[in-house]
Parts: sequence; structure tokens; C-alpha cells
Amino acid sequence: MEILLQDRFQEKYIVQQDTTYTIDVQSCATGFMMMEIDTGCTSLDLQIHVQESANTRVFIYNHAQNDVQLNIQISQEQDSNLEMGLLDIEKHQFVWNHHVDLKETGAYFKILSGQLCHEQGKKSCDMEVCHEASHTQGIMNHFAVLLDKGQFEMVANGNILKNCKEAQSHQATRVLTLGKDHSAKVIPLLLIDENEVKASHALTIGQPDADQLYYLQSRGLTYKQALGLLSVGYFLPVIEMIEDEDLKQQLQETMESQVGLYGNQ
Repeated sequence: MEILLQDRFQEKYIVQQDTTYTIDVQSCATGFMMMEIDTGCTSLDLQIHVQESANTRVFIYNHAQNDVQLNIQISQEQDSNLEMGLLDIEKHQFVWNHHVDLKETGAYFKILSGQLCHEQGKKSCDMEVCHEASHTQGIMNHFAVLLDKGQFEMVANGNILKNCKEAQSHQATRVLTLGKDHSAKVIPLLLIDENEVKASHALTIGQPDADQLYYLQSRGLTYKQALGLLSVGYFLPVIEMIEDEDLKQQLQETMESQVGLYGNQ
């Protein structure tokens, strides 16, 4: 399926079957697109081309009650701006492959993702942002919360090619581990073939702060609710990317329920 985004746009798509989308964001276009992965879709391929000076936000929300594989290929032209968000808090396996080519000067890409790994659930992502021109920027921020026996794997690769002067590649992954017998494997990579660049990566994996839990419980929350509230803080930055206030509120309530903030998990 081909999607043409031009001028000022606001689009929403609900995907209920295996599909390939070719998305072309026209030069100087600006807007927001949301894509919901619904039950019935087991494989979604997105091929996104962002033309010169376009300014785009894309949000992907997975609420499929089945395993899903998501494949994303992005290419960006001069001075284009693409910000993406991804929220995945379902119990089923989610395999995510993502490649970005910043092909021309001034291209900017940023992603925020939030994933909840339930008991026996597995989430995996292999992401690369490749800088093919000077003065490009790529930012990757990933947040994950692991419950009992949850599994999380992340490879985040910032690749700056030769002659891409003043390129910037930054990444941070934060994993909050709750419960027992969980597994987290995170590999942050920086491949740099040019001297005049800025690059960084950061990684934290750990359990909740005991003092924070004690404080929350002293204010009347149960242990599970306290854990849930701390988990919410990992996902809120992702949800804030949504422009529809009603949908934002709906997703926040769903997320709070999934992490046990209401005491039902």
C-alpha cells in the first residue's frame, strides 16, 4: 500500500493484517501519522522516504494479541526532520528490525521507544542509524520494563561513515528489572570512520531504588502499585509524543493498568 503525505497532514491507520506500506513524505510537508498494529497482523513492513525539509512525527502502537514482526526502512533527504515513537506493552513476542539512512546534509532522526516485557514474553530490536552525509543527527532513546521471566534484547548501532563531518550520533537505553528470572541483553554500538563528530551511548540496567519504593509505600501504595508507578515514568516520555489528547489519556490508562498501578496485575 502506498501513502503520500503532503502539505499539512494528520493520519491514522489501523493494521489488522500482514501489510507493506510505502510512505512518501513530500518536500516541506509537516504533520503527524499514527499507526496501530492490531490483532491479526503478524508482520508489518514500513518503507518511509522523507523528502527535503519535511517535518514529520510518526507513532507506532502495538496492541496485537499475537506475535508481531516489525520491519522499518527509512531514508531521509536534506534538512528533513523525523521523530518517531513506539509503544509496545502487550504480552506477546515482538521482533523489531529498524534501519535509517540519513542520506543528505541536515537530516535529523530521533526515536523514543517504550516496551513492557511480561512473564515469558520476549522483545527484541536490532536498530541502525547510518550517517551518509555531514551535519546529520541520529538520536535513539529506548526504555524497557521487565517483569518475571521477561526477556529483552536490544542492539542500537550508530554508524558514521567517512567524510560525514559534524555528524552526531547519540543513544541511551534504560532497562528497569522487576521480579525474578528475567533476561536483558543490550548492545550499544558506535561505528565511526570520521574524526570531526560527536557521539555518545549510555546504558542502565537495574532494579528499582529501594528508598523510592519505601517512600511510595509510606504514602499508602502497595508494593505492586509502587513498582507500577516507577514503571510509568519509563513510558510517559513516549506517550507524550501523541498529539491526540483523548488517545494519549487512553493509552496512559492502559499502560498504568498493564504495569499494575491499579493493583489488578
